[in-house]
Amino acid sequence: MRNIFSLLVRYHAFILFILLEVSSIVLIVNNKSYHQAAFINSSSAVSARVFTVYNNFIEYINLSQENKRLANENAALRNQLKSSFYDASFQQITVNDSVYKQLYKYIPAKVVNITINKLNNYITIDKGKLQGVGIKMGVIGPGGIVGIVKDVSDNYATIIPVLHNDFKVSARVGTGGNYGSVSWDGSNPEFAQFDLIPKQIKIALGDKIYTVGDSKKFPENTLVGTISSFTPNTNDNFYDIEIKLSTDFRSISYVYVVNNLMKNELDHLEQRTQNDN
Repeated sequence: MRNIFSLLVRYHAFILFILLEVSSIVLIVNNKSYHQAAFINSSSAVSARVFTVYNNFIEYINLSQENKRLANENAALRNQLKSSFYDASFQQITVNDSVYKQLYKYIPAKVVNITINKLNNYITIDKGKLQGVGIKMGVIGPGGIVGIVKDVSDNYATIIPVLHNDFKVSARVGTGGNYGSVSWDGSNPEFAQFDLIPKQIKIALGDKIYTVGDSKKFPENTLVGTISSFTPNTNDNFYDIEIKLSTDFRSISYVYVVNNLMKNELDHLEQRTQNDN
């Protein structure tokens, strides 16, 4: 108590000055409409700024959950796309929903690990056997193809992405152009190579490259990329074509594992045919 009294005696002049200043401000605000409005406006501006910062912080905290919700929603929408079904009717004269059977099912997953600076890169996702993911299933992202499932555990899976020396997929120029093969030369994670397109075929910069219908892993016409450069190869009858990949591997967060519901039947039929030969 003695220390508090000593402190008040020592700084009594400064404390009195602060009290007088606060009293003056209160009197001015209460008796002058202009100053009162200015004070209220200033207080509102400060409060609004504080609430904006707070709301931005809360939105950032909830961003991961929101992204997960959107990924699940997108997977549900993809499951309803016409490209996810095949026509089971015997006649093509009339078409109704009852003759279409689902061909592809999409499983949303979050990327938990990824490399892009190696010759053989890998992606790890947070879905595995217990969620329906299997080996050799295709994987796509919001922009287009991502890769193929390499291995699975109960709750995780690894993916060979386009950025891998062993990755290859059949594709074509546009939705009805010539077939070729997409691969990666290990240099730039934004670009890949598109081979086996003859020189006599007319192509142009910006032409889109899509997956073809004979792939068991990816739905037909899934975007791969766009032609960014091409030159005739002097050693053969084909172009050297580089494409800019539609998937940005530097920022990808969510993917969709593509479950081809007819794959086992196709594999069994093809295996039986090979055995007969």
